[in-house]
Amino acid sequence: MDIEVKNLTKRYGDKVALDNISFSHKGKGVIGYLGPNGAGKTTTFKILAGLLKPTSGSVFVNGFDVEKDLKRVLLSIGTVIESPEPDKFQTVREALTMSAEFNGLSGNDITSQIDKYGKLLELPPLNSRVGKLSKGQRQRVSLVSALVPEPSILLLDEPTSGLDPAERIKFKKLILSLKKDRLILISSHVLQEIKEVSDEIIFITNGKIMKHDTVKNLQKKYKDLEKAYMKIVGS
Repeated sequence: MDIEVKNLTKRYGDKVALDNISFSHKGKGVIGYLGPNGAGKTTTFKILAGLLKPTSGSVFVNGFDVEKDLKRVLLSIGTVIESPEPDKFQTVREALTMSAEFNGLSGNDITSQIDKYGKLLELPPLNSRVGKLSKGQRQRVSLVSALVPEPSILLLDEPTSGLDPAERIKFKKLILSLKKDRLILISSHVLQEIKEVSDEIIFITNGKIMKHDTVKNLQKKYKDLEKAYMKIVGS
């Protein structure tokens, strides 16, 4: 389980979304990717998942180059990026089954995995049409879709968007359980959500990584993460 980002830059015309960023992590745990809206978090995740091509630089996931070995990369990661919407005409079961089949699961394995994570995140009835669900319910379907194949790496971009307070608590408990044997990268602009589950934090703003350190070291140096955020990222 490892991610390595080397001198990654992404430009949209004259706008620089990512400015020569580099970071790496090997092993299980949670990395919080923290910064204000527009900092470059979603762009980073899309490049990691092969949804965008970088202007320059390289990305490796589990040792595979995302640009050259995307199929192998996709077999080892689960993603929730920019609040994706499942097909509104599908049932919950159809949406989850399609995702599972894409990742190589079949038959009873699909059923058992959907049941497992569906109970954990309290999905609506599996015969419900996705288009009839609330935003929070659709977000839970997306989360279960990412978890069903049991990926070794999870990329979760603002994963609690649309969830109510009770759902957020359940999500936190789920992440604390999953991180025991997975590498999870979570982006957010909400510090409270990040600090409760993360082992390391990467601060990013204006497309630049300002700091990458363990939660323990940050708390030791800055007393608390709120002060660290204000000092490193600013208001």
